[in-house]
Amino acid sequence: MKIQGWIMMCMLLISGAALGQNEPTRFQAAMAKMKAERVSFLTDKLQLTVEEAEKFWPVYNEYLTKREEMMWGKRQKMHRDFAPSQLSDEEMNKMLNDILDQEVQLAQLKKDYFVRLKAILPIRKVLTLHRVEQEFMNHMLNQIRENRSPGNSRSGGRGNFKNPLD
Repeated sequence: MKIQGWIMMCMLLISGAALGQNEPTRFQAAMAKMKAERVSFLTDKLQLTVEEAEKFWPVYNEYLTKREEMMWGKRQKMHRDFAPSQLSDEEMNKMLNDILDQEVQLAQLKKDYFVRLKAILPIRKVLTLHRVEQEFMNHMLNQIRENRSPGNSRSGGRGNFKNPLD
């Protein structure tokens, strides 16, 4: 019961933070819902106690923020600079090396935060976190698929995917 109250408090805080952004309200609402669902999903699957949750969520949210910043920078660079037909082999090699370096940095970030989480949670829960993160992503992808099933498709069944090599 206490965990449910804590989850509700987190959802309210996340929703309030999302409303303060300058993003379209539909996007804000979707992000707030996803964040609240992540809190509920991970708290439930990891069986966090109130004490564990109080220590876990600030560190985990900090990790998510740093990870998103790193990934967003990579996405922007790829969209801005990706034009293989206009790049020399040397420029493409540098771009590939930059991408691989960023992947290594992301892995190091995750390692650093998982070490911090070991001081907060039992090792079994820290190890389980990796799998639960994957389960959450699969859960969210399934929700997206259900909302955009062939009868409800807004994009002709292909989604917004655009092959960067086209």
